[in-house]
Amino acid sequence: MKLVNLEPKFDTNPYLTNTIDNLKLENLRLDHFDKDGYEVPTVLERMFYEAAGIELNNQIQYHVAPVQEWYVDAEYSERFLILDHCMLLTRYALAGDARAQVERVEQQRPILNKLLGIRPKWGIDFSLDYIDHGIAMEVIHIEQDFDNVDEANDAKQRLETIIETTDWYQGVVDLTKCKHQWENLSSDDHSDFKAQFFGWARAFDNRKVFST
Repeated sequence: MKLVNLEPKFDTNPYLTNTIDNLKLENLRLDHFDKDGYEVPTVLERMFYEAAGIELNNQIQYHVAPVQEWYVDAEYSERFLILDHCMLLTRYALAGDARAQVERVEQQRPILNKLLGIRPKWGIDFSLDYIDHGIAMEVIHIEQDFDNVDEANDAKQRLETIIETTDWYQGVVDLTKCKHQWENLSSDDHSDFKAQFFGWARAFDNRKVFST
């Protein structure tokens, strides 16, 4: 495995301001709305991203989302240490003309408050596995959200230090030695144990999309 940092940057202005076709805003469905993450599965919400020229990636985990690759494995390893995914994410909120447009139509379609309730957030996601004959082990998996871009950037830098200075092969050896401490834990506790083992406080710390 040879990790390469693509050095993506968080968007410091995560707002969608361009309007869309009013007829579609009045009629398109808004179910399957993602209230916890960064996915944009509904055509209606997706239209605001397209109007703003924000690229929605559907190649990373096959989710339609505003995602940027962060680290990649230049060797595309399929044995031993395997980078499953590593990315930065941003959830955009409505502002300006786009928000005013939705506020007008919301008088007839209260469901559009789902769009009005979105608050911007930023996320980091790093997942590393160890695979060999008869072995499939998650080494570490971190997903953390932030309401503030400065906090997101600080966490990004801290995690980059961990990624680039950790001897992951030795980490696998050390994790295996204490397997009895984590193998029977619940999923969240299991992930927290491994995150803390490598110096990260909490594996999954996600924020709701709605402001209330």
